[in-house]
Amino acid sequence: MIELSDEIQSIPHSPTLWANDMVWKKRSEGETVYHMGLGEAPFPVPDRLKKALAQNAGEKEYYPAAGIPELLETIREYYRPLVGNYVDECDLIVAPGSKLILFALQAAIKGDLLVPNPSWVTYVPQSKLLQTESIRVPAQLDDEGYKIDPVILRETIHAARKEGKNPTKIILNSPSNPAGTNISEQVMEEIAQVCKEEEIFIISDEIYGLVSYDGNYTSMTKYAPEISAITTGLSKHLSMGGWRFGVSFIPKKIEGLHEALCRYISETWSCVCGPVQYAAIEAYKRHEDIEQRIKDCTDIHEHINSAICEGLRAHGIDCPKVKGGFYTYPNFRKYRKNLEQHNIKTSGDIHRYLLENYNLVSLPSTAFFGEGDDLCLRLSGCDYHDRAADALKGYQAGEKLDRAFIEKYAPRILESIAVFGSFMNDITSISTPKAA
Repeated sequence: MIELSDEIQSIPHSPTLWANDMVWKKRSEGETVYHMGLGEAPFPVPDRLKKALAQNAGEKEYYPAAGIPELLETIREYYRPLVGNYVDECDLIVAPGSKLILFALQAAIKGDLLVPNPSWVTYVPQSKLLQTESIRVPAQLDDEGYKIDPVILRETIHAARKEGKNPTKIILNSPSNPAGTNISEQVMEEIAQVCKEEEIFIISDEIYGLVSYDGNYTSMTKYAPEISAITTGLSKHLSMGGWRFGVSFIPKKIEGLHEALCRYISETWSCVCGPVQYAAIEAYKRHEDIEQRIKDCTDIHEHINSAICEGLRAHGIDCPKVKGGFYTYPNFRKYRKNLEQHNIKTSGDIHRYLLENYNLVSLPSTAFFGEGDDLCLRLSGCDYHDRAADALKGYQAGEKLDRAFIEKYAPRILESIAVFGSFMNDITSISTPKAA
């Protein structure tokens, strides 16, 4: 009898990709669906990069596992103004998406993974596939950002060790998916100090680093360069997730890590395909048109997602102010009693209620390593329904970022906000609830 491994059977389909598949199916059947599930940056590929890809379509060789030297050097120089001399203290690798780099780094570093709550959907399933423990680190979300108390982090590490676990690595993501908030410089510094003292390797997932609304790029490497690896890529700031192109900076002071990752690459994906590597060089040359495009797209993301946050608040829903990325992370805790009267007790119940009653697709906090009863959802502000290219052109031509802009290019965003108003009418009375 041939049996499947317990690890592979325990991994559900990616919640974000599941949501997207379901929307495709419903829309193909003629249904109106409000899609706040998948956070796929919707803008078109820049013409410069499409041209570069076409010009290099004949590149078919097996290239060095880490990447083409010209590409690696171009990336190094691109990030120098962002993270300083850290780039000289690292080796680089590229991969078919940063997701594979995250998995490879988890595989390369012995021990169990510390995961802030909430965190991106893939960190914990990857840990399961590697048969390591995922240790929850509570995080607080408010308008000031995404806060991990360094005292609680240290206590979590010590408690895990007493239980026989072996926490050796942590993944941090800022701006955050799912929260849409940033880790402040002060908190980064405090976390770095704990990680140094407790010998915890930091995987700094900076995939949204260039989609921070204030234009400031923040990195854990400023405070713990010798024990921090950056993972990033083209998928968010250039809307190129389907190109599957990820980047990582690997600290040289972790002896043997870069070489081990190159061996891992040689036995798995071999290399990133040549045309994508050569085209990616153009993405990192700081061409004025590309850099302006990143800013323009970020401005639009800020406008759309801030509108979602403000719209939810207008309906009485608590929502941390979004500061980067494509997401909002509202919570319904103060309506717990109202929700229970409708047999809604978990974030999954809210998700199902919205789907079944309004055809609105969201993701529950449980998909992000959250507790089921914390009553949070992650909402994506990317539902332009084929109007994203027009939205970008309109903004570049001088159109104002106002309500009329959303009505013109992303009307389903406003309709989705209205759905939450109907939902709140469903579950509440006229009186304002007291905080739980």
